[in-house]
Amino acid sequence: MKKLFLATVAAGLCGFIATASAHNTLTSMEGYAGYVTDLEMRVTHGCKGSPVKEVRIKIPESVMRVSVGVTRDWKVETKMRKLDKPVPGEGGTMITETVDEIIWKDPASVIPAGGAFEGFKFRGALPKDEGKILFFRTINVCENGDDKYVDLPKEDLKVTDPDFKKKLFAFLTATPGPSPFLIVTKAPKPQYPWEPVEMPSKAEAPAGQKPADQKSGGPQKASN
Repeated sequence: MKKLFLATVAAGLCGFIATASAHNTLTSMEGYAGYVTDLEMRVTHGCKGSPVKEVRIKIPESVMRVSVGVTRDWKVETKMRKLDKPVPGEGGTMITETVDEIIWKDPASVIPAGGAFEGFKFRGALPKDEGKILFFRTINVCENGDDKYVDLPKEDLKVTDPDFKKKLFAFLTATPGPSPFLIVTKAPKPQYPWEPVEMPSKAEAPAGQKPADQKSGGPQKASN
């Protein structure tokens, strides 16, 4: 029941998120736990009539293996962060540092102050924590001033809370600078065919079905 709840909460956010559409938002507000996921930050306007000339995104600490989509219109800079403990990467390698911030700057042409939008693409491996909410704090630097979308909820939001959507909506409308977010949901299957499928535990075995390691007590004698 909990897994079904996690899978449907993010899908039901689209309608009321429209109220906050003037803010920077990710084009998808949910992603599968453990998946390497393509993401896009959408910038929809400038700063009080001033066009955007630079976009900065802070990567959440639990997002690894980050790379940036190729763009010929912007110069891209990444700032790295050393990990407290190495984590496994691709091909058996160990990762000792990760992308901490992505900066798009010096564009061929600035984003107009209004009436246009642009998407900034990147990808990363999401954590395996189902129900976790990731906040991608973002700053738009304009020719005059900046817009900071870096505010976080004052209380810890939990997807399993019955009032989650109500509290999330309150957060998004309480501040002019709410941080863009993504909800991590349960993956329906492994992302790649070579990944092992997790078998259900004894407690998760379907009703009326014995776990695979439970002995049946041997063949029974037929009754006369």
